[in-house]
Amino acid sequence: MLDYYGSIIKSEAEVDQELIQKFREKCYESYMKKIIRDLREEEVLQKEYSVSGWMVFHGKTIHEIIEKTISYQKQKNEKKIKFLYCYNQLFRDRDVLRLICDKI
Repeated sequence: MLDYYGSIIKSEAEVDQELIQKFREKCYESYMKKIIRDLREEEVLQKEYSVSGWMVFHGKTIHEIIEKTISYQKQKNEKKIKFLYCYNQLFRDRDVLRLICDKI
């Protein structure tokens, strides 16, 4: 069946499930749900799309945004781990360590 006029709707649950499946190798499902929730709050991700609109326009854009979000968070976490290792080699004060990591 053709979806020329955008009459076939892809629901919120279908979009969520597709995104979770797509990124399940890159992050935990709970983190993916948080990203989806944040994108909906920012009104980047809508509640529903037409199937053709999702396939042609929106799906690729949303996938790119999620890729960048995961990559950014991964880099941020790697910086924290590297800092934590170096800090622990030189100092023992956990409170200062926590304050600095919260700012990274």
